[in-house]
Amino acid sequence: MTPRIGGRSRADRLHAQYSALGSGVREQVVTSFSRAGADAYGRRCVQSWDAAAPLVIYLDEPMHLPVETRLTSEIPLWLQTRSQLPNQNEAASRPEYYRWQARRFAVKPFVWLDAAEKLGSGVLTWLDGDTVTRRRIPDGFFVGLLEGADVAYLGRGPMHPETGYVGFRIPEALPLLRWCRSAYETGEVQTWEDGWTDCHVLRAGLRAVPVRARDLTSHRYVGQSHICPVSPLATYVTHAKGGKKGAVVAA
Repeated sequence: MTPRIGGRSRADRLHAQYSALGSGVREQVVTSFSRAGADAYGRRCVQSWDAAAPLVIYLDEPMHLPVETRLTSEIPLWLQTRSQLPNQNEAASRPEYYRWQARRFAVKPFVWLDAAEKLGSGVLTWLDGDTVTRRRIPDGFFVGLLEGADVAYLGRGPMHPETGYVGFRIPEALPLLRWCRSAYETGEVQTWEDGWTDCHVLRAGLRAVPVRARDLTSHRYVGQSHICPVSPLATYVTHAKGGKKGAVVAA
């Protein structure tokens, strides 16, 4: 039973708090997956979605889903950039390690910027396509995660952040989003020695671009790679990792 204080449950009080924070702010949540990803986890992500903020899916090919869909092939410069990106680093001791799969991970910053430019103003939230909504997400929740910042992310101390969730205030975060896309578009990411994933790109962008950023989780990071279960999202969303993408991971 949900505990009640002063005649109101904690859920009621959170709902009122987030609703006040989100009042009048345009919100949108975006993600992306392939057809194989849709079959493995994406359809469950869509079917479980339970929030006032609309969910928009970027796809590699047309699919019928009960939410708005867009094609990654229509994102400016994406196809040209993808064709030039490597999926391994021959100079590394483990050339095919996931950290060097630039072509695989580059789509995120392209989706971030395209969705932000289409939104125009408001709060844009990215959630990975292998997330599942466990309970109704309160109105204004994603606005509340930003508080006074322009970017909110799941930090992991000195390690690169987790990008299963990232929140952006638009248009304030646009310079950061343009920087992140440019890192792939220009090939700069391939000069880095620690990794070429979108997580590495976001970390570098946060260091390079003056933007108000809020790290939601580094203070709770104790060395495990999966930070979502100790994040503010854990009450509402679970996130599958690695080989567990086809299963719901308990938070």
